[in-house]
Amino acid sequence: MNNSQSNNATLAGVIQEYVNRGFGSMNKNDYEVWIFNYLLQNDLQGKSNFEISVELRIPESKVKRLRYEASLKYGNPTDTTQYNTTFKTLLSNVNLKKGSKDIIQFAVEDIQLRKYLDSILKKKGRFSDTSFNTEVVSITLDDLAELLNEVYTPEEKDKFLKKAKGNGEFVETVKNALYKVTEEAIKIGATTGISMAFSKLLEMMMG
Repeated sequence: MNNSQSNNATLAGVIQEYVNRGFGSMNKNDYEVWIFNYLLQNDLQGKSNFEISVELRIPESKVKRLRYEASLKYGNPTDTTQYNTTFKTLLSNVNLKKGSKDIIQFAVEDIQLRKYLDSILKKKGRFSDTSFNTEVVSITLDDLAELLNEVYTPEEKDKFLKKAKGNGEFVETVKNALYKVTEEAIKIGATTGISMAFSKLLEMMMG
């Protein structure tokens, strides 16, 4: 099947699903959110809000709203696996500030994911700081340890503790390792701050 045939088949499937829902049963916004969710799972998968806004020729503010509504209407609130996986991916790049060595920053464009992470922290009596930019989350290394404790699977925790030669609880082992690694990183970093892949941090922590 060539690309044209494949696209036609996909479009036919979308139209049929719309008809099955009841032709005319969705208002304009419902229809947009439904199509947007479909695109997120296909052509727009993995793209940033800016990239989507350019491709769809709509303001980035509308992309954020559509992404949030799609998550609420078509996501599975009881299944946190996708949130956990996305969060781990986000941590592939973190910013360690030399002026505040216990603070890390990372961008979270997905509003629902930000709320999910905040809910984890709130249960622990903690919170993230988004006062400078709502898409840039600032948390302490202690906060990060608590998040990792929540999103890591038991198997991942066991693997970490074995490699890190941790004798205590997972959170305490992570906190000690993070502070040790960031202290060393800051010593060799620039005066304003340094960037380090979180995967590299984990490698150093478990080395």
